[in-house]
Amino acid sequence: MKKLAAVLLGGALLIGSLPSVSAADLPDEQWTPISAPNGEGWRSLYMGDNTTLNRQPSSMFAESTTANGYPIADYHCVSVDSPKCVELPRINALAFLQPCSQAIATNCIESFYAITANGERIDAVSPTKYPTTGQWDFPENRTINLPAGGSPMIWNLPNLTHGGGTTQYMVQAFTSSYLQKSANTAVTNEQFKLENLTVNVAPVKIIAGRYLQQDSQDFTQTSTGTARGVGHPSQDEWRYCAMIDNGSCAQRQAFPSNTQFGVKIRLQHKITGWLHGRIYNPDARISTVASGEQVIEVTALPINVPVVGEWFKWDQLSPAIQQYILDGKIEGGQGYFTTKNAPNGNFQEIFDVTGQKAFDALSIWLPQIKDKASANPSTWTFYNLKDWELQDANHCIKDATDLVGFVTTNATTYSAGTPSFNEGTQSLDYKVMSPHYTSKGEVARGTYDLRIRSEVARCIYGFTSAPIQASISILSEDGSAQTATQTINEKDGWLSLSANGFTYSSPTIAVKLSQVAPAPEVVVVPPKATSTPTPKAKTTITCVKGKTAKKIVAVNPKCPTGYKKK
Repeated sequence: MKKLAAVLLGGALLIGSLPSVSAADLPDEQWTPISAPNGEGWRSLYMGDNTTLNRQPSSMFAESTTANGYPIADYHCVSVDSPKCVELPRINALAFLQPCSQAIATNCIESFYAITANGERIDAVSPTKYPTTGQWDFPENRTINLPAGGSPMIWNLPNLTHGGGTTQYMVQAFTSSYLQKSANTAVTNEQFKLENLTVNVAPVKIIAGRYLQQDSQDFTQTSTGTARGVGHPSQDEWRYCAMIDNGSCAQRQAFPSNTQFGVKIRLQHKITGWLHGRIYNPDARISTVASGEQVIEVTALPINVPVVGEWFKWDQLSPAIQQYILDGKIEGGQGYFTTKNAPNGNFQEIFDVTGQKAFDALSIWLPQIKDKASANPSTWTFYNLKDWELQDANHCIKDATDLVGFVTTNATTYSAGTPSFNEGTQSLDYKVMSPHYTSKGEVARGTYDLRIRSEVARCIYGFTSAPIQASISILSEDGSAQTATQTINEKDGWLSLSANGFTYSSPTIAVKLSQVAPAPEVVVVPPKATSTPTPKAKTTITCVKGKTAKKIVAVNPKCPTGYKKK
């Protein structure tokens, strides 16, 4: 969360100059928090996906850190051979991946497509950079696993018109990588490690306005002395833009209904662990090709995700929120950081949508906003879990050498990590939280999809290779069971479980796997063979008495009394 604060800080003082737009006048995809109201002591919590994808352009930084790794100062580099990138021991590379081509054969977007309700596949064509160029773009370097850092692409999906009336869709495959080396030495054979991957699809429409590209700032440029930041010089509303160029904005639009979207990514080095995101009924195909590259292909429907972001005056806030602020728990966001923990501060806290802090913040704000979302934009996005987010994962997942699972939900906040294994109930538990009502006042219906490699599920439970049975239960906060539509199957080495139709605010989803114990093996012992004695052969002798003779036939013949053997 501290890094998010640094990224957002560059625009903290500009946000108040943006005009307010009534939510009733806009589709949910273009809803943004209103500008900070006039006066002092206004507060808000904003939770929504992809709040930073349109802020940070592709850039490379040399980073100075504290002993425990906290960033102190970042400095722009045009390449790994820039003076600061030679001087400092850590280099960070933030890159929007480019389409695969002869020039860029890896760390790239291999394909983008849609599948309509009738099963027709539409392959995207004519990818175009937007914005056209970036100030800090950098070329790829395959020898050190450095992706090419450029602008994201707008693709055309012929005849697939979205809510904005065009066939333009932006694909943002954003990576964050780092390289560690000795100070005051040039990079030789060290490798960049891909730490974070975010893949997002957004229908867009280009609109003209008083827009300027986001300004990537390093330590020498940030007005507050933070490690780095982003300046937002646009005068017109830019937060509903998927990306911004000089003079125009790629404005987000609603997805066409009943249409799946698919993205295929090729990575030079494998990422391992777990994926999570905001899509519905995903089909994930993860493979390693002969070259050792990893191919990740995800096809799924978009999903509507509740967003919150209303403002309240200090004296309107609940005692729980006031105490939360006074206790100094506010971290990143938009506003005046010097007074963010004071009653007179104007500040909107912005959280990543995952993690315990997000749960803590949203739980005290739900009563304040009357358990109702501000908007429910349609979303298609997924992420990987960072290494530190896997620290508490089961060893079957943490020690995996590939991606082994994928969990998605439409909850406002959720446990991005792997489902926790409950020893008592022998279930995989997953926590979600969201407003009970949509922005239109309807009861929100939850979705949950879990995909886990069968071998990993068997490892967690200590199962054999025999078939697995599974069940899903949805437990409300009071412990009562909810009814939900469930789908469970095992195919191609993956166990897939889905539940939808349950209600929020804060249910726990429990997945229980079982396996029928194999019947005891019956060993058939053949009866011991009984030997039959071989009958002995009979012999014949002749016995005589005077002139009388008799032949005696027997096994052991003997002459009668008075007879002699002849």
